[in-house]
Amino acid sequence: MKKGNANAVKTLVISSACAGAILLLPSKGEAALGDQVLKNGMKNPDVKELQRELMKQGYLKAKYITGYYGPLTTTAVKDFQRKHQLVIDGVTGKMTVKAITQKTATPAPKAGKPSGYNTLKQGSQGYEVDRLQKRLKELKFFTYSKITGYYGRITAEAVKSYQRANHLSATGVADDKTQKAIFSSASPAPVKTPAPAVPEGLQKNDRGQKVYELQSNLKALGYYKYNLDSIFGRITEAGVKSFQRTYKLPVTGVADSRTMEKLQAEAGKKNEKPESSTPTVQGLKLNAAGQEVYQLQSNLKVLGFYTYKVDSVFGKITEASVKSFQKANALSMTGIADSKTLEKIKTEVKKKGIEPAKPQTPAKLFNVINLVGDAAELVGTPYTWGGDTVSEGFDCSGFLVYLFKKQNIQLPRTVASIWNVGKAVSSPKVGDIVFFETYKKGPSHAGIYIGNNRFVHSGSSGVAVSDLGLSYWSSRYLGSKQLY
Repeated sequence: MKKGNANAVKTLVISSACAGAILLLPSKGEAALGDQVLKNGMKNPDVKELQRELMKQGYLKAKYITGYYGPLTTTAVKDFQRKHQLVIDGVTGKMTVKAITQKTATPAPKAGKPSGYNTLKQGSQGYEVDRLQKRLKELKFFTYSKITGYYGRITAEAVKSYQRANHLSATGVADDKTQKAIFSSASPAPVKTPAPAVPEGLQKNDRGQKVYELQSNLKALGYYKYNLDSIFGRITEAGVKSFQRTYKLPVTGVADSRTMEKLQAEAGKKNEKPESSTPTVQGLKLNAAGQEVYQLQSNLKVLGFYTYKVDSVFGKITEASVKSFQKANALSMTGIADSKTLEKIKTEVKKKGIEPAKPQTPAKLFNVINLVGDAAELVGTPYTWGGDTVSEGFDCSGFLVYLFKKQNIQLPRTVASIWNVGKAVSSPKVGDIVFFETYKKGPSHAGIYIGNNRFVHSGSSGVAVSDLGLSYWSSRYLGSKQLY
């Protein structure tokens, strides 16, 4: 496991004694509605959850919650879809689930009473947020490159800017009064906004392929030493500022067009191999980790230059061992296991006639603190059916696969398959996976246990923290398994 600034930051935030405490957010007893498409003729617990929501919002006129998806439920779903400008097919698919389960879902209109705008705030998502962002973009307040349909910090700041410019209470919440002003044809675009203009370019909280390319170029030039995770966080921002400072650009932390052009130019020079300059030494060096380091340590151990534990991490002791070998074999004493050094080590091991230890599996590098820390950073990421990336969102199992892959553990893609390969434990500890039976017999939903009777998972409302003690989860709990 690499040691560096990233782990130092995580370790400050998370310790093994309080791994569960970092995610002590308000717990929600949300259903796992959305794990399957619901339609006419079906009967299961998720249909009950659907009917309960439809009755609460005034679309289903029935005396009892039956759990059976019949004509009444189909008609109620169609009414809901019509009101929310969705495809009117009476089938509860991904988009319908998102609209129904969001806190701000539009209630059925009541006779004789004109309906106003529903209050939208951080955490809201769906068609209404999508429409709000488009209007704010037209008015030049919403500057993010994509319409996401998710009300996060960027949308809240855009609403605040609009409210300030139009002499409304700057709460960042799009209430009825604010939305009436926003959607009014007389709403002016900002001429003089009290808040400073947001610079154009990649900036904090952005995600995706462009951020990945930015991080790659920064890393090539030595301004970024963390994982390429496609998330523009504080470490990426610090790298951009450092680069801007070096090349005498405005130090904003925003990767604008000028910064990106300079960055690409410098990264391009770095990749060239000029005849007149000495090429950069490549090879295994300080802070490297993995199977190649394990093999290096094993070989040096056979030759008597390394007497410490073979742990797959290139630290100071490994560096000193490489230098000792280089000195003994008249090689340049850099402490870096370059191709020439590695070839000489291999030759000497072969002469010894001793078979060095085989590399261990990557699972040995598992770090539960990093697992929980990575999960913490994803809280609030939207739920997406079939999603398994930060940019598109996650479904239940996609969330688990993504996090464990960062720990060098490859999980199967479905909850049922993950259940089959895990090692059963009597009670969960931090890092174990907890399983639930929701819409069908057997495991169909799961999350990562973080301590204090709580777990983090991707449910119908996105990545969130829930309490195992809540009746919804405790009644569906199947057991826990260890996957590392």
